[in-house]
Amino acid sequence: MAEIVLALAAGFLVAALGTPVGVSGAVFLLPLQASVLGVSGPAISATNLVFNAVSTPLALLRAPAFRGRAAELLVVAGACVPAAVVGAYGRVTLFADPARFRLLVIAVLAPLGVQLLVRAVRGARARGGDSRPVRALPLAVLALVTGAIGGTIGIGGGSMLAPVLVAAAHQSVARAAPLALTSTLSTSLSGLVAYSLFDAFHIGTPPAAPVWHVGIATGLGGVAGALLGAAVARRAGERVLTLLLGTTATVTAATYVIQLAR
Repeated sequence: MAEIVLALAAGFLVAALGTPVGVSGAVFLLPLQASVLGVSGPAISATNLVFNAVSTPLALLRAPAFRGRAAELLVVAGACVPAAVVGAYGRVTLFADPARFRLLVIAVLAPLGVQLLVRAVRGARARGGDSRPVRALPLAVLALVTGAIGGTIGIGGGSMLAPVLVAAAHQSVARAAPLALTSTLSTSLSGLVAYSLFDAFHIGTPPAAPVWHVGIATGLGGVAGALLGAAVARRAGERVLTLLLGTTATVTAATYVIQLAR
């Protein structure tokens, strides 16, 4: 029972933090899975994807700038589905080793986090970013890469797609949020199927199947957290959201640097 309560609380907190900036908050669950919730191996990534699958739909529907962007959302979803399968396979094979896994997290999140923190400290632009749609081909390539990495790490693609869209494509955080959350949801659903099949057919390093009760509990907590986060997103300024997104990436990377140094 205590494990369920902890999972509910953890899901609430990380979703409340992540939703305003277009990520699920699963980046913060990674260190908690092993140290607090007792999940190990590739199942950490798979269990995180359960959290995403449960908590992200509501966050996506309530995200700012969601309506009228069907074409962009379809491009992201279509690219992330196969990418997540590739990422899941990489997790149960090449990145089953904990040290390699932590290095991957650091390599992905640290540069993006630092770049966004610098931008936030220098001050957000007076305008709210580029309001034009991102071109289909670059968006698909970004979604493929971030979806594969997100499927490997277990945080969905949005935690990496959002910083790239803000930093490189000059999208506002509010406009990047629906694309990032779509990436997270698509990656999570596809990745869950892949991890479950890999575990059932003994492909790669076990355990690969998610710990369902932990994932569902964190996800339900995440639904409530997403409601709070969506309300925050409508009231916070661009500079605050950029700072929050950069902090999310940087803190997670720093956590893994500390773990590797031990």
